[in-house]
Amino acid sequence: MNISIVILSYNDFSETTGKCLASLHADPAFGEWDVIVVDNASDAATRDFLQDAQGQYSSVRFVLNESNLGYAGGNNVGMRMCTGGVVVLLNSDTVVPIGMMARFGAHFENNKKLGMVGPVTNAAGNEQAIFSSAESIEAIVEQGLSYANGGGADLLVTYRMDFHCVAISSEVIASVGLLDEDFGRGYYEDFDYSLRVKQAGFDLRVAENVFVYHRGSASFSKLPRETRELLKRNKKRIINKHGSEILFLNLRDGNLSILAQYAEMKKAGLTVPEARIQNRLEQAMSKQPRSWFKKWRYLNRVRKVAACFGLDQAL
Repeated sequence: MNISIVILSYNDFSETTGKCLASLHADPAFGEWDVIVVDNASDAATRDFLQDAQGQYSSVRFVLNESNLGYAGGNNVGMRMCTGGVVVLLNSDTVVPIGMMARFGAHFENNKKLGMVGPVTNAAGNEQAIFSSAESIEAIVEQGLSYANGGGADLLVTYRMDFHCVAISSEVIASVGLLDEDFGRGYYEDFDYSLRVKQAGFDLRVAENVFVYHRGSASFSKLPRETRELLKRNKKRIINKHGSEILFLNLRDGNLSILAQYAEMKKAGLTVPEARIQNRLEQAMSKQPRSWFKKWRYLNRVRKVAACFGLDQAL
């Protein structure tokens, strides 16, 4: 399956786009991909780095926007240029280990209902996030690859995708269209697109055999006031667009949904790697709510699902 990759660049080249491109370039299949870097009007220093990168990565197409078009607008520029049967939107603060892109493409072979696939990662707001105790990028990637290479079912159901890295079928883009640019600078456009893809009859899946490192961002409480206001405004926008019945599931809910899927697989006699079960339970215990009542209620949910694996007494 031909793959197009869109990387949205904005400032801090050395710590973001530079590392991302280097990780892709290390893969022997790099020359087979259609890679597009879209810069959202970065500072002069980043533009200089991008010009140097053009010489280093001759097969990569670079687009320098004259103004910041926001997350959706910037990615849409790249998506319009894509030629692959699978389009991967990739945050610039990611590192993609060798072989992971090929696994993305393989999932779409002979699966017309598959709309979007996301990897497991160390930092996401949904069930794509797995537990990692490491601190360095190298160690986190090592742990992530151990999880991804652990065997078992590769595709699990998810309610929405986290767009730090997402693979989208070109058929989906032709059917659903591009990202909604009315979300402005960013936030919730990935949730909106997930809902639109499901409404069009396509499936959303987490690929547990694909790991991508994500540096991630600060917690909501540490974000600038302007960003918090944008989050609130876009949350209202998505409710107005899709209705008040949509669910705003968080990482804890998503992680427990994966464990519930593991339990169903076990019941059906399918193999579920013990390492993945333990990782998901560690993730569950590391993300406990602060409120004593919410914590009590949440831990009851965790113990209930852990009991399916005979592990509730260990919690």
